Amino acid sequence: MLAPRSLELLDQLSLVDPLLQKGFVTRGQVHYDCHGERISEEGGVSRYAGSGISDTYFDFLLLVRQKYTEEAIREGYRRVSGGREVSYGTKLVSYSISDDKGDDEEYPITSSLLSTSSPHTTTIKSKHLLGTDGSHSLIRTLAGIPFTGSKTPHHFIRIDGIIASNLPHHRDTGTIGIESQSHGSVLWANLDHRRTRIGFAFPQGLWEEKGARITEADVVAEAKRAVAPFWLEFEVVDWWTAYSVGQRIASGYRAGKDGRVLIAGDAAHTHSSAAAQGMNTGMHDAVNLGWKLAGYVKGWFSEAVLESYEGERKRIAERIIEQDSVVARLTAGDIPEQFRGVEGFDRSKMLTEIYRRNQGLNSGLTISYPVDGCTVVGGSEGSNLKVSPGERAPDVLVQKPGIRLPLRLYSLFKNVGKFTIILFCGHPEKTLSLLQAWTEYVNGTQSYRRYKADLFQLISIINMPNEQRSVMENLGIEEFGQAFYDVDGSAHGRYGVNEEEGAVVILRPDATIGCICQLSELQGISEYFAGFLLVEREIGSGCSPREAPSSSRGTGEVDIQTQNGRIDNGGP
Repeated sequence: MLAPRSLELLDQLSLVDPLLQKGFVTRGQVHYDCHGERISEEGGVSRYAGSGISDTYFDFLLLVRQKYTEEAIREGYRRVSGGREVSYGTKLVSYSISDDKGDDEEYPITSSLLSTSSPHTTTIKSKHLLGTDGSHSLIRTLAGIPFTGSKTPHHFIRIDGIIASNLPHHRDTGTIGIESQSHGSVLWANLDHRRTRIGFAFPQGLWEEKGARITEADVVAEAKRAVAPFWLEFEVVDWWTAYSVGQRIASGYRAGKDGRVLIAGDAAHTHSSAAAQGMNTGMHDAVNLGWKLAGYVKGWFSEAVLESYEGERKRIAERIIEQDSVVARLTAGDIPEQFRGVEGFDRSKMLTEIYRRNQGLNSGLTISYPVDGCTVVGGSEGSNLKVSPGERAPDVLVQKPGIRLPLRLYSLFKNVGKFTIILFCGHPEKTLSLLQAWTEYVNGTQSYRRYKADLFQLISIINMPNEQRSVMENLGIEEFGQAFYDVDGSAHGRYGVNEEEGAVVILRPDATIGCICQLSELQGISEYFAGFLLVEREIGSGCSPREAPSSSRGTGEVDIQTQNGRIDNGGP
């Protein structure tokens, strides 16, 4: 299941369109008790992140099997890498980090790889090593990063296939919940290509009897019992798995000399799939880390930017694990220890209440990062702004000059590792003097333009009708980046920007708000970027960066060695 914020992130990476063509869109859930009676969700609240969501144009869950998400990411990788392929069938054997100051100083990590297609070991030299190798991460283990937590005694089943059933309208709603007396809270999810996923807790006594000897026939039989009183037949079984649940988290997300080893996804944290957070959370980790590591390796960002990855993402994993420690037991049909003995305790209602309280977390839309004085800084205190640094930037509608067709703000910039500077112009007749001051600032020696030009995407939003004249004439100043019209004031209103004051909102590459400045406080923009950017240029003198620190991080290319010689891979 892809949650709304994950869909936004994929959209920013130009990866979401093929998934929208395949996936099953759902905006709600139907829920049945163990007798087959439909349960009314109080206040319209569903257990899943696709119900009651607002403030996004991806106001739904997309139910699509992971293999198609991986396919979209692979195709995106081919596109941006000039046709390179992911090396499947290759595993890490070991790695080491050199302490030498000689030839290995720039590429100190040596990783040994073994491929199923060759008996020879391949050696890769690199600047950093990323462990995204799952809950049993070898990289995490070799790095000596503790992985602590607990494990529930329950085992769960997921099975995908084409089914037939008498459950009413079972292909009309994306997710269906069935309360089973023997198999916990059963998940019924409609997927792509007419497939359905059934998920349930495997009876403990039967697991003790079967254990590792469990077969597909066993799983199918238990799936039929789990959805009772409805009947279920599998016409095709595509895939099934049996697994246990552990809520664990790494003590840190960086290790090794100079913190050159990093981990993300299941290698950094594990929890059940009850709230569909596994792939979603891992994807958020990857997006958060990707732009930070890329800029750091290029020598653009300070060490503090890379350090902020753990500070931002680990606290989110801790919140998800805290939720999951209760949800996993409730889903299994168990009552968590803190609720035992509570008179009138209703497991189903408690599940719904937990999901209601955590809807913003599970959808990803209300995830925010704390002010750290680095890429998230405070500012504009006492203003009437409706957004704050560290929050996801709201997606709003604007219009191109002359074309009265609404466009999503998120469609105007992509995640290509750049910061987006949005100039909310207000109404130019009321903000002209402030806009003139903005022009003076931009052309001054202390503006953001002293940094490398390819770090920024520039957008102006004008709060006035999209009727006639040129952008420059309407603004009264030279246009700034791409200009768009906020014809009804809704974009300014959503951000809380006064049409008489205007504002500048700076978005990080992951569309998180990094800084907000009033047009009367423009020095704050310079102070923001000065806090972490390292490369500068003189205005009008090209893009030559100032000399990087003595431990130059270079381009991030890796060298590959085999037993037959040396190959320059030319990759990041």
